[in-house]
Amino acid sequence: MSFIEELKRRKVFRVAASYAVVAFIIMQLVEILFPMFNFPQWTQQFTVIIVLLGFPIAVILSWVFDKTPQGYVKTDAPKTEDMGVMNVKADNRPFYLQKRNIFLALGVLAGILIGTYGGSAITSNVDSKSIAVLPFDNYSTAPEDQYFSDGVTEMIIANLAKIKDLKVISRTSVMEYKNTTKKLKDIAKELGVAHILEGSIQRVGDNVRIVGQLINASSDEHIWAESYDGNISELFSMQNDVAIEIAEAMKSELTSDEKERINETLTESTPAYEYYLKGNMFDNAGHYKEKMLSAIQEYERSVALDSNFAEAHAKLGKMHAHLRWYGVDLSNERMLLSKKHIDKAIKLKPDNPVVRAARGVYYYHGYRDYGTAMSDFLYARDLEPSNAQFNLYVGTIYRRLGDYERARNNMEKAFELDPKSLLILQNLQGTIIFLRDYIGANVIGNKDITNQRIIHWNALSNFYSNGKIDESLDIITNNEFVNTDEIMWGELNLSLFGKKFERAQRILGKIKSNIQSDEVNFFPKDFYLGIINDELGKKSLARENYIKTIDFLNKHLIKDPLDERAYATLGLTYARLGRKDKSLEAIEKLDELLPISKDALFGTMHAKQKGRAFAILGDIENALETIEYLSALSGGYHYGELLNDPYFDSIRDHPRFQSVLGNLKPQS
Repeated sequence: MSFIEELKRRKVFRVAASYAVVAFIIMQLVEILFPMFNFPQWTQQFTVIIVLLGFPIAVILSWVFDKTPQGYVKTDAPKTEDMGVMNVKADNRPFYLQKRNIFLALGVLAGILIGTYGGSAITSNVDSKSIAVLPFDNYSTAPEDQYFSDGVTEMIIANLAKIKDLKVISRTSVMEYKNTTKKLKDIAKELGVAHILEGSIQRVGDNVRIVGQLINASSDEHIWAESYDGNISELFSMQNDVAIEIAEAMKSELTSDEKERINETLTESTPAYEYYLKGNMFDNAGHYKEKMLSAIQEYERSVALDSNFAEAHAKLGKMHAHLRWYGVDLSNERMLLSKKHIDKAIKLKPDNPVVRAARGVYYYHGYRDYGTAMSDFLYARDLEPSNAQFNLYVGTIYRRLGDYERARNNMEKAFELDPKSLLILQNLQGTIIFLRDYIGANVIGNKDITNQRIIHWNALSNFYSNGKIDESLDIITNNEFVNTDEIMWGELNLSLFGKKFERAQRILGKIKSNIQSDEVNFFPKDFYLGIINDELGKKSLARENYIKTIDFLNKHLIKDPLDERAYATLGLTYARLGRKDKSLEAIEKLDELLPISKDALFGTMHAKQKGRAFAILGDIENALETIEYLSALSGGYHYGELLNDPYFDSIRDHPRFQSVLGNLKPQS
């Protein structure tokens, strides 16, 4: 008997073919389903490796064993017709009539169908009227004109976002592909769009040339291409024509109102428009002091040249309000400047979405007037539903009002429109955590694990869900940002929850900043040193630290008497000193400045400090009432947090505390 015949006798060929078919189907499903569920890349690679390693094992086992009606037996008899007491009849029918071969053929066909049509069937939710505008190449003779080409790209995106029939990816996400070598099909897949617009801008003196081409990403077909040449004074009409012609090429329904808003002239002054584009460049760079001040400078230059430039006034007013919100300038004069420019913009263009959104920021960031801000944000979003920023603003206001589900829905829409935006990703993940959907938060967090805030959220999500300190500390420290202040503040707090006081002391010594200051926290280093010394038995040192903390906070409150964060820290610090009267006074001031009814997000987070202060002061009834109330609210206490919080050690065994803990424990 030849070797080939022996392989046939032992059914090695049949097993190999069957295994190949099943492996083919598995790999097709992996390619389609794993990205859809946002599984990390390594899981796909691992699955493929396991499937490949299994092939030689299956072949070897098929050589050694044979499947019979009695089960698996060792294949050592020369005749397959006589196995033990069983007489197995050979199948002499034609190949195409044998059941096993029919199943094999159907398996191969199924794999081919899944690979060919499965992906498109599952991803058929990609909107046929969706588009991403890639950054236009800058062919200008002056390299510093990069802001100009980026600005024109942004304005084309803004014009397209005015068309309700289109889904348009926002500038933050597309700017990542500047000078990219990626294939258009891959970019479209990453951004979830059907079409890509690419092009170039060349500026020579006062002459401008815009070249654009619209491509169907799946077929690589050029749907539309055009070039525009003209004087820079004609730039608006060129930008507008690009947007309108693209909408028509995509067979989009373009209303007369939308066309009118696209054709709206921002300013008659070309230099004013250029300063406006530069202001946008700094505005888009993030909420850093230097960037915000630079944006203000450029917008001021713009309105100095054209006092009737409504959008420039609006952006200028918005930036002044940002300076208040982000703690750069807390003065009333700053908000008066904001109001001056917002009022001017509203007078010029009361129905403009950019102007209305800016006024929303004025009420939101200047006065926490969330109801008034919401009306402006909803107005702007309804006019430009593809504007990710407007959707994000609506989501953040819903969160402040305590409607976390609507907040999540609007933030998910914003993330769909701007999938590369870290700001949106951070807000969305935080909102999902506040809803105590830790699995959903982990899925979102896996989209970008190269950002400090996302790493911090991932660690908190893990800690809140299961209370495992060491596991959460590993998440927060096993990354390239391990020695940055933001990550170390997170490591410090987790270490204190885990009563790892020596570790906390070492971390505090490495942190460069003297205060943990963000949207919610305002804790000087001395506060943490007081806790560490307190827990290590160094009571006199701890007392000195607490007194220094109080002095620091009181000086800060002279400059900003409305900073609720400082009162939250004061309440805790006085409680640790045993000063019940002063602690309760600070808590009452905290309730007055920012009750939960006024701000469901920060109000709830600050109210957690009340529960801790009550517990330290021995006011068990108020501590338990606070815990029960906040645990019923989104953004309140979490299972892992209550399980470990040292502030609650004195009441941990209380039946009411244990009842809350049981209710918060996630279902396994």
